[in-house]
Formats: sequence, C-alpha cells, structure tokens
Amino acid sequence: MKIKSLALATVLISACGDSASQEATNDASEMHEPSVAILQYHHVSASTPSVTSIAPEQFKAHLDYLKDNDFRVVSIEKAHERIESGESFPAKAVVITFDDGYKNVYHNAADLLEQYNMPYAVFVNPDLMEKSPSAYMGWQQLEDIQQRGATIVNHGQTHDHLIRRHEQETEQEWQERMHYDVMSAQRAIDKNLGEQPKYFAYPYGEYDPALQNLLAQWGFLGFAQHSGPWSPYSDKTAITRFPASGIYANLETLKTKLNSLALPVVNYSPSVPLLAHSEKTPTLQVELEYNEEVRTDALQCFRGSEVLSPEWVSEQTFTVTVRNDLPIGRSRINCTAPSKATDSYYWFSAAFIRPDENGSWPD
Repeated sequence: MKIKSLALATVLISACGDSASQEATNDASEMHEPSVAILQYHHVSASTPSVTSIAPEQFKAHLDYLKDNDFRVVSIEKAHERIESGESFPAKAVVITFDDGYKNVYHNAADLLEQYNMPYAVFVNPDLMEKSPSAYMGWQQLEDIQQRGATIVNHGQTHDHLIRRHEQETEQEWQERMHYDVMSAQRAIDKNLGEQPKYFAYPYGEYDPALQNLLAQWGFLGFAQHSGPWSPYSDKTAITRFPASGIYANLETLKTKLNSLALPVVNYSPSVPLLAHSEKTPTLQVELEYNEEVRTDALQCFRGSEVLSPEWVSEQTFTVTVRNDLPIGRSRINCTAPSKATDSYYWFSAAFIRPDENGSWPD
C-alpha cells in the first residue's frame, strides 16, 4: 500500500549543548520540534565489562564531537520542562545520562564534562553504594559532581529485576517491595543531596504496566534503555534513551541517533515488553500521527541485520512480524524514517523481553 505523507519506520531488534545562557541566545531558525536525544552510559573505563563500558579516550571523542559540531547539551530537568511545555529544542540538543554511579565516572568523566560545560544526570543505587564503596561513588563524590553540573537521580536501591515476582509473592507484597526499592532510594538521595527530581531509571531497562502505574502514582518519570528520542509522544513512564556504551559507542553510528527526531507514534502494541516464553515471533503494530515532514516511501524494517517488510493496514498503521525466533532475554524493535526537510531520521523503539521456561532471563 502506498502511504501518503505518513511517518515511516525502520525496525531493528537489538540492542552539545551549551549552558542556559547559550541556549537562550538561539534564534528561531536554530529551533526544531520538541524532541531530544538522550545518551545513556554506564562505565567510563577500559578495564570494566565491555558491554557496558566506553574507554575514557572514546568518551572524550564523543564529547569532542558534540562540542565541535555545535550540539547543545541540556540538563535533564531543562529537557523535561521543554517536553512538558511543548517548547521546541535548540537544534542538535542532547541529554547525557549515566546509570549506576560508578566511581570511574567520577575519575574519568566528571572533570571533562565540567570543562566542556556539559550538564548530565547520574542514576544511583544507594544500597549498592554502601555495600560496594570501591565500585560506586559515595555521597561526598556525588555532592561534588552535583555542585559541578550533575543531577543525581534514582536507579532504585537494589538494581534488581523489578518486574520479576518472587516465588509465592503476593501482589501486595510485590508492591511493598517496589515501594521500598524506589521510595527509600529517593529518600536517601534527598537526605544526602537535597531534594532531587523524581526521575527513575529502570534497572536493566525493564518495566511492565504494574511498575509503570506505581511510578506514576508516586509522581516519577520512568527512563528505559531502548532507543529513541524523548518527546511529547513518549510514555512518561517509559522514556527512551540511546545506549552509547559497548557496541553502541561507535561514533559513526551514534551520529545518526544524535540527530534523530521522535517518530510521531500515537499507539503501538504490544506495549508490554515482557512476552510469554512461547511468543517467539511477535507482531508489532504501530499507529502514527500525520506529519508531512516524514517520508513514507523509504520504510525499512530490521531485526538486527535482518530486514523485515512492514505491512500497512491503513494509511496510518503498519505491522511488522519477526521471522526468526527472538532470543531469551531483552531485545528491541527500532523504527526510523528519513525527514523530508533535513538529514535527520525520525526514530521509534519498542522493547521486548522473552523469558525462558522458568520465567527468567540473563542480566
């Protein structure tokens, strides 16, 4: 079916900003729609697990690219304000985040970020900080980087697989466990650093409707780990970020993501990441809002390197079906579409978790 002026999708299963004063000087010609790319890092080290690490020299190359190409790194709070108000972002806006609060971020990234005047957010686990002080920043170091441009926010107490129920655990018991994990961590952060924004990054990027509903009740935004820009189209309890460590640290592929815009997705299913073990080849259905800037003639779909052909069921809705079995564990479907007006791509991602027969999956 020929789609007229609709958002288009590429589907993949996988895996700088200035100060506020600089931001304020941008004229209207430098502004674009309310959409911002969020980068997600973990370790900044050459000696930690490669899957979640970026070497210090490569991290510096990322920041140099942002600086040399006139990106504007905005704080996570400023980005939130713009999303809520519908205000456009400066062209080439980006948010920088770190999960876990590793000590190597303090030693290998904090000084450089301060030197480049780039704000950033660090999502921390207070319990883990106390149990493993050699691996994680302590409150004194977190206070230090806070004073130098960092926002310290909530990654839970335990860094557990929160959506997994314990054996014979009732729903009430699970909710109480979640309340401890989220709210006691927030209290610890606020006690040691002053009141912080109620932003929560899901450990492993894992969430389900029950956990999302609790976060919404408690007044939190929820940040995930599957890719795509943050925009008014985003689910407030499943905000996407672009992983930028490990295999995703390649600057050549990261450039496209940094320049991406949010695909105008108004509905998609399944929106619940956790599948049944038997759901090996799910079908993703995506409904789009009309946007004349999004090309629809170049639609491509991928599962990793596997090309999947979308089927349009209406002018604004398409489906894609995975052909080969999803692996046990986490995967994703990414959707992109070239812009008619710029070199940017519109991007969307859906997360999937396929458990094994015992309802578990690897970290």
